[in-house]
Order: sequence, then C-alpha cells, then structure tokens
Amino acid sequence: MAGDIYFNNVTGRFDWGSVVEQIIRAKSIPLQKLSQEAQQIQAKQSALQGLAGAMGDLSKLFENLNMDELFRGKKANSSDSSVLTATAKENTPNVTLNLSVSKLAQKEALVTEQGISDINSSISWSAFQIAYNTGSSTLYFDVQAGSGKLSDLVSAINGASGSKIVASTFYDGSQYKLMLSERDEASSTAETGGGNTVISFNLAPVINGNTWNLDNVNPLQSAQNAQISIGSNTLTSPSNRFENIIDGLSVEVKKQGNATITVNEDYSAVSKFLGDFVRSYNAVISQVNQLTGKDALFQGDYSITGIKTELSRMLDKLFANDLVNIKEDGTLEVNSSAVNSLASSNPQRLREAITDLKNTMGGYALRTSTTLQSFSNDFQSRLDQMKQRADVLGQQLLQEERRLKLEYAKVEAFMDKAQEVMGRLQTFMVSLSESQKGR
Repeated sequence: MAGDIYFNNVTGRFDWGSVVEQIIRAKSIPLQKLSQEAQQIQAKQSALQGLAGAMGDLSKLFENLNMDELFRGKKANSSDSSVLTATAKENTPNVTLNLSVSKLAQKEALVTEQGISDINSSISWSAFQIAYNTGSSTLYFDVQAGSGKLSDLVSAINGASGSKIVASTFYDGSQYKLMLSERDEASSTAETGGGNTVISFNLAPVINGNTWNLDNVNPLQSAQNAQISIGSNTLTSPSNRFENIIDGLSVEVKKQGNATITVNEDYSAVSKFLGDFVRSYNAVISQVNQLTGKDALFQGDYSITGIKTELSRMLDKLFANDLVNIKEDGTLEVNSSAVNSLASSNPQRLREAITDLKNTMGGYALRTSTTLQSFSNDFQSRLDQMKQRADVLGQQLLQEERRLKLEYAKVEAFMDKAQEVMGRLQTFMVSLSESQKGR
C-alpha cells in the first residue's frame, strides 16, 4: 500500500535493496532518454526565442520608421558658439542671418540701506509688503510680523515670495543687510533705471523700531533685458533666449559680439537610423551564426541559415550607394562618410535606398519573427506532452519500486522463516541422534 515502508536486509540474510535499485535503474532508461530529449528541445526553444526577439526588434525598427520625419529635420549653425547658439525646427526656412548681441539679460539685486552689526542678534519686524513689477502687472507679497534672527526674516520672505524673489543676507564690511534678487530674469520685462526698480517695498518693514528701505539708487545689479540686432531690427528678451525669431528658429545669447546663423537640412536622424539598423541587423546575424556554427543546435538547418541569406539579398541599394560595408561574418558597419556625402549631394537617392530597405526587410522581419515564435510554441507543446509522459513514467516506476520492495521483503521473510525451520530440524535431528545413541 502507498506509504508502506520496507527495510532492506533486516534479517541480514538477503540484501535485496541493491537488486531493486538495479532493476529500477534499468527500467528508468526510457525516462532518462525522455529527459535528455526534453533538455535538447528546451535549448532549441530558448535559442529560437532569442532569435525571434532579435528579429522582432528589427521589425519594430522599420515599423516605427516615418520617412517624412526622417528627412525633414533642420539644423542651425552658429559661426561663433561662444556668442550665441541656435536651434531650428522642421518648418524653419533655409536662411543665413547676421546677428549682433549688444546686451545680455540680468537679474535685479538690491540691498537695504540699513543693517545690523551682529548677524546673530535678535530682531523683530513688523508686517510688510514686497512689490514685483513683471512689466505688464505688479505682484504683491505679504510678509507677516515676527521675531528671531536676520536668517529667520530671510526665511519668512522666501516663504512668502520665493516664486519670484530670493532673499539672502549681504555683508558690506560693517553691517549685515537684507538682499533681494529676482529668481528668474525671464519673469519680468521691466528694467532698472530712472529710480524705478523691479523689486520694491510697497510697505517697508520696521525692524527693531527702524524703517528699512531698499537702496534703489545703487543696486548691486540692475535688471536688464537681452538685446540683439538683425539688420535694422532690434529685438529684446527678458531672458537670454529669443524664441521663434523666424518660424522655429530660437537663439540663446552667451556674450556680446557678432555671429552668423545658417539654417540647413539636418540628416543626423538618417545617420542615427542607419546606426540603429546596423545594430539590430548585426544582432540577428550574430545569433544565426551562433546557432548554425559547427556542432551548434541548428547546424545545417536551412530554416535558420536561410535567414542570413535572405536578409543579405535586401541590402543591394545600400551596397550600391556604399552606405554600409559587410564583414566576413556577415555583419555590417555604417560608412558614415558615404552617408553624409549622399545626404548632401542627392538626399532623394538616399531616401529611396532607405525606403526600399523598409519595404523589403521590414515585412520579412515581421513574418520571420512570427514564424520563429510559432516554432517556439510548437516546441513548447512538445515539452508539455513530454512532461505529461514523464509524469506517467515516473508514477509507473514508483509503483514498480513499491511492488518490488514488497515482493523482496516477502522473499526475505520467507527465507528467514525457512532458515528458522531448518534450524529447528537440525536441532531435532541432533536431539534424536543423541537419544538413540547414534543408532
């Protein structure tokens, strides 16, 4: 019965355990062969999944490829990037512009006229209000009354107006004063001048009984808009960036000076795509080489080796234009100089070569990826069937092992009983002989 335990060689007269072990080992040979076959199929399945994944990546590369976007890029070059840099979008016309940078944007920074000699001394302040001139409107920030140190007042101001104004301390050599500056110069088009400031006290604070005022006559730094000239046109910006000077063209100024901006087609996206393509293509070819090499899992299997052949046939236009070079193992490398040359001289021809590649290899990669995944699924079905068969064989072996142990345990018990009877007979014969005195 299931769960019964049989002890081998209990009597010491019959070691039947080794006999059962040898019988079970012999009968388990089909199960071992099934396990070995399953391991081989699993290895092939894993290899096919890897190849299917590589083909899938190649397919997605073409699936996500938009030919119009690939060839509509524009780039803006600056003759002096230390003066300014520029960016262009696809709608930017091809132009050449001479720019002169006369001013850079600056943040306003002001300090109070009053201060304290000891930064750690205790102070108290009244409620006050800070005004921030954006150029088109004025924002007001209320600071509540309080006490503490000058650093606590700084924190209170930053808590109330930190979105536009940054408070800090300024030491002029004898006193610690309150400093207020713009967080972002782009937030205001107003400039410092004529006694007017971007930052001001609408209601000045009273600190330790004295009114503190901002020194708007001698600012640490004046608010200033950036300014550039293009021909007879003068443009200003609250920041050092000028957006959409013409359609899609933006400029960031770095220092005063002159520079020329030239807008042309940008084919860097084409070069990037070809680089991505070569990497994906090489990933497929490398796996095919590995799977079909000497003593490999798929050596001589044309369903795998044929992938390499079919892919290479789709490269004719790339080879014709010298856009890629092929290595001995079938992998590719991009000929960057030829790509750049063709992009400059005949971009339409370059587009036709990539379009042909997409139309041929894109569809083939998708079909092949699907087929390989189907093969992998077939292997999985076989593995599932083999597992079921192995489970049945395993159960049969367990039942056979229990039966053999039961039978041999019975044999051992019989032998022990027989030995006991023989011992009794021998004792009886000796006793009989002694009683008859040998007669």
